[in-house]
This record gives sequence, C-alpha cells and structure tokens, in this order.
Amino acid sequence: MRVLMLTPHMRFGYGVAEAIRRLDVELRRFGISSVVGCLTVDEHFPEIDTRRVDPTQRAVLDLAERHRAEVVVAHGSPFFEVLPGLGLPTVAYEYGDPTPELFTADADARRAIVTYKATHVYPGVTAVAAISDFVRHDIAVPTATVIRLGADHVPDLGIKTDVGRARGPLRVGTLMRLGAGESHYKGTSLLPDLRARLEKHDVPFEFHVAGRGTPQEAATLRREGFHAHVNLDDDQRVDYLRGLDVFVSLSLWEGMNLPLVEAAALGTPALALDTGAHPEFSPLIYSGVEGMAAQLEAYANRPGLLEEHGQMSYRYVRRRFTWSACGAGFAALLLRVAGPPLQQRPVRVRYRVARNTARRRLREVGLIRATRTAVRQSRGKTSSRH
Repeated sequence: MRVLMLTPHMRFGYGVAEAIRRLDVELRRFGISSVVGCLTVDEHFPEIDTRRVDPTQRAVLDLAERHRAEVVVAHGSPFFEVLPGLGLPTVAYEYGDPTPELFTADADARRAIVTYKATHVYPGVTAVAAISDFVRHDIAVPTATVIRLGADHVPDLGIKTDVGRARGPLRVGTLMRLGAGESHYKGTSLLPDLRARLEKHDVPFEFHVAGRGTPQEAATLRREGFHAHVNLDDDQRVDYLRGLDVFVSLSLWEGMNLPLVEAAALGTPALALDTGAHPEFSPLIYSGVEGMAAQLEAYANRPGLLEEHGQMSYRYVRRRFTWSACGAGFAALLLRVAGPPLQQRPVRVRYRVARNTARRRLREVGLIRATRTAVRQSRGKTSSRH
C-alpha cells in the first residue's frame, strides 16, 4: 500500500516534519510506503521520498497518480483544503490551530481558516485524525481518531541522579519558536513574570531559553537577562533538555507540545500551565505562574523532590508516548480508510454469486415452464385420442 502525505514544510525545526519522518519508518513495518508532497524542503530528511507540490487538486492528483497512492493524508493547511473532492480516500491529520484571538496581526485570517475547515474540510474527507483529545474537542469532530505522537525519538539516557543545589543554581529552561508572531500564545510575555517571582522568593537560578530564531532575537533575550540558545541541532537539543534541572512551558495553547515530552523523556521534570493539551502529556500541571514558581522554589530547597519528579516525568512519557504505538494506530486508520486490496474485495464475488443464482433460477423457471407446456400438450394429445 502507498500513501501520499502532504505538509507545508519538510524542513529542520518543524515538529510536523519530524512526525512524518517517524511515521514513515513505522508504516513500513506494516507494508505501507509513503511519498511526501510539500511546499518547501531542505536536506534534513534525505531518507524521505519528498516532492515539491502546489496546493491544488490537480497537482496533488497528478502526484498521487504517479506514485499510485491509495490514500492521501494532509498534515496541515493549505493541503487540508484540497482534500475534499479528490476522488481518493483522504485523511485530515489535525495538529490543531492556536486560538486565533491569541494573535494580533492575522487573527481574522486564522479564524477564516478554522471556519473553512469546520464547514468544508472535515465533512468532505474520509476520516479525521487528531494528535490529542484536546485537539479533537477543539475542532469539534467527536468522531476523529486520536493518534498521539511519540517521544522516544530522543535517546533513552535513563533517569537523572546528578541534580539539585549541589550543581549550583537551579537551571530552569524552555524551548520554543522565538518569532514575534507566535510569542503571545507561546507565553513569551510570562517569562519575565516567572523570573521575577523566583527572584522574589530568593531562589538561586539560571533561566535559559532555546529555539529557532535570529541573532537579533537572541540578543534581545540576553539583554533581558536570559541565557539564549538559538538554532540547536538535534544533538545540541538533546544536551540542552537533558542539562536543564527543570523544563517549563508557559504556552497558552498546545495541541501536544513536543519539547515538553522530549524533556520528560530525557529525565527532566517537565512543568506546564493547565492550558491546551498539557494535562494529557505531563503530570506536573499548574493553574498559573505563581504555582509554578512555588514548585521551582521547592525544587531548589529539596533536591530529592527534584530527582523524584524527574523520574516520574521520565516514566510517564516513556510508557505512554511511543512511535511504535503511533505508527500502529496510524496504519490501522489508513488500512480502514483504504479498504481491502482490489483483488481481495468481495464486491465482485457477491455480484457473480448473485448473477449466477439469478441465472440458475431463470433456468429452473424455464424448465418448469417447459415441463408444464409438455404436460399440457401431452394431455391434449391424450384427449384427442379419446
């Protein structure tokens, strides 16, 4: 079976691109191969069969036909919008859209996309999948299949024991995209508030911020008193998340929050606000900045608690979010959507059976009629003799 997967960007630093890479590996275990169509691509995913394609039905159909794809899966706009009417089984795999009102410059455009998907895309595809229960609720499609992404793409380095005040100040950090367009919903404005509360409680700490960004954005963070780490590669990302004493997310909306589960999978306690899908992916959830600051103060004063929560986060994520489980769930959905292979489909067999039964019945009726005719003729001949 072959699947065409569509995503805007197959490039380093995009969580959806990373998810597609992991899904491609897992799907092969089920005999499913994929080709990926996208708008932009870089050299970071050489093992993926990737093709640039325009977000139009004609271009997508041409690509699907060339690669004999039986199912087309979109992992985001603008490819969601081309799925209805393709004439092939289609799946909209939803990672969710941050609440448009959390943006300022393009809130109206974002709301228009959300509305269009609700009225035209979801009703027009074969199936909808979502990466969390929260996203399924947010898009208001109760029939969507929840297929959570994995976290075990980061190496399993085991639990951490060298934590706490013996190493010096508490190393608190976060990881997110640093662009101005997403800063509000990512909770960037809350970082100074959290830092101020730690200072108020006289907690010795270092505050680190990492993510995709420009040198100018990094310089701004440093001027505000943060340790900035921009454009980390995969190995540096792992070292960064493992090296923190505590990971925090102040994001106001998340369909999953990949850095949160990655940090936990590396043995670092992962704290988040009770917003979006956070409660599904971490046991360390807080209603506001004050509660999170109090937890960080407790870690600074009780290294044993920090170690205990690191182990708890590690086990919670490692046991629940694996790419093998994600791939199995996705493969099951694809096979269900595509249906059995043509040579195994029973429709024609049932048709032949019905047709043959009908022919046999017609023959039987013909024989009965012929017999009745013969009997009548025989009776007529007998009567004429008398």
